[in-house]
Amino acid sequence: MYFTNLLPLVALASAGPSSINYLHQLSAALVKPAKLVPTAQFNFAPYQVTSIALDCKRPNNKTNYSCELYFALHDPNSVRENNVTSCSCHHTWSWDGVNGSLSTTDWRTPVAGYQLCWRDDWTFFKSSVPSFEHPGNFSLEVAHTYHDDENFTVPWDYPTTIATGEVIIYEYYEGVKKHGDKICLREMGPVNATVVGILD
Repeated sequence: MYFTNLLPLVALASAGPSSINYLHQLSAALVKPAKLVPTAQFNFAPYQVTSIALDCKRPNNKTNYSCELYFALHDPNSVRENNVTSCSCHHTWSWDGVNGSLSTTDWRTPVAGYQLCWRDDWTFFKSSVPSFEHPGNFSLEVAHTYHDDENFTVPWDYPTTIATGEVIIYEYYEGVKKHGDKICLREMGPVNATVVGILD
């Protein structure tokens, strides 16, 4: 096997730009039109990220790694009114094996841009990887648009909550074989991701 037991994963902590300007920029990638709503007036439970699996492979040390990330996402805030509250997400990107892959300072160019994890009419999950330092240190950004007529009124009853943070794993496995090398990371979680913004 290419992976070993890993030390516990730290919780996702708020990372990256948290300004109102940043959240307005992010709204364009998620849903239109959108306005920023302060999160202080809500009591959002954190997202739960589980079953994290990251594999970076390359055929030889003269080529870049091809990295592939899978994880499961659950939003406990939408249970009351939505049939689907969980999904699986998938991302891929290239890495030279040495330098971190960082987005631009305003996060407009992430390592792996927003991908649709699941969608049903007006509700959906999306995720992105804003930065990747190495397999044990990368950031996630997750968003969920769902129906909520308890805290919002029509036509603003489909808010988008956003959680962002840095994933740090203190130990991962790096293996070398005849036909290339591979870095593997596994963490079952759950890892809590704090809701840092809401777009409506």
